[in-house]
Amino acid sequence: MNEGNVEVDAASPYPISYHSIIPKGEECTNLLVPVCLSSSHIAFGSIRMESVFMVLGQSAAVAASISMSDQVTVQEVEYKKLKERLLQVNQILHPRL
Repeated sequence: MNEGNVEVDAASPYPISYHSIIPKGEECTNLLVPVCLSSSHIAFGSIRMESVFMVLGQSAAVAASISMSDQVTVQEVEYKKLKERLLQVNQILHPRL
């Protein structure tokens, strides 16, 4: 009955995985897509907000920086290191991450 209803409130903030902004390594390496990320049309309804794009852009930039300094692809960036850097620049992360 409510399939596709984009007006339903989320119960709480939800995480956006780093894996949603990078393609699979076998498809393409070193590509970050913070705006055209992988999501359902329902999730994209809230992801498309400017503040979320800003956070995704910052996350992509930090991941690119780590990738370059560690000389690895963005697919090989260690999430622990990414998380630490994001927290250092005062990004608020979901508690489950």
